[in-house]
Amino acid sequence: MQYSIIGLLTAALLTTLPGFGQSSTSLDRPNITVRGLGTVTAFPNAAQVTLTVLSNKPALRDAVGETQRVTRGILTLLKQYISDSTTVKTSLITTDKLTNWNSALKKEVSAGFNASQRIIFTLTDLKRMQVFTEEVLKLRIHEIERLSYFNTEGARFMKQAQESAVQDALESTERLAKAGHIRLGKVIYLTTGDSPGSGADESVESEQFQSYGKSMQVRGVGSTGQLITYRASVTMQTGIE
Repeated sequence: MQYSIIGLLTAALLTTLPGFGQSSTSLDRPNITVRGLGTVTAFPNAAQVTLTVLSNKPALRDAVGETQRVTRGILTLLKQYISDSTTVKTSLITTDKLTNWNSALKKEVSAGFNASQRIIFTLTDLKRMQVFTEEVLKLRIHEIERLSYFNTEGARFMKQAQESAVQDALESTERLAKAGHIRLGKVIYLTTGDSPGSGADESVESEQFQSYGKSMQVRGVGSTGQLITYRASVTMQTGIE
């Protein structure tokens, strides 16, 4: 009776373990498990740009009006570079009250108002990036807040990386089997955590451009020469005969 109780308890414990009974083929059958890696590189062919417009004025109405004027100029310029104006996203104008510390009064005093707005868009012709940058800097923008280069074929490159990862796993399995004098059976398990859609998110970042009053500071707003690397991995289990 004692052995029966122990056997029942052991069976009950095993059935509660995560994954028990879900893949009995891979657990019970001798196999070789390997991880395959694949990479594909490509140069960017497009850039997502975020511009910030910021105006500081004594009166709130003037700050808002100046921001609207600069934004209209940017949108007019973008018509020369973007065929579909619906892809241009413009945020609402946000405002804030400015204050300065007055030592004589020992308190914060009003210093006017600011109004800011963001414009987000995608340039698909990087050959025109330098000319566009020169033109947009004439419009008194506050900064190029974000400049992210990517490739519009990212999903396709990720699929290629996945296929390369599978090939890498197959070659590794065959090499190990040959070294161990093992006869291989069929592939019994193959999985990847990488989705082709994630390739669209691969990008390289550029630094900011900022303008302060009449002075300018530029850091890396030109077309990037950096490669984008698309990486994928797979886990493969192959049965042993």
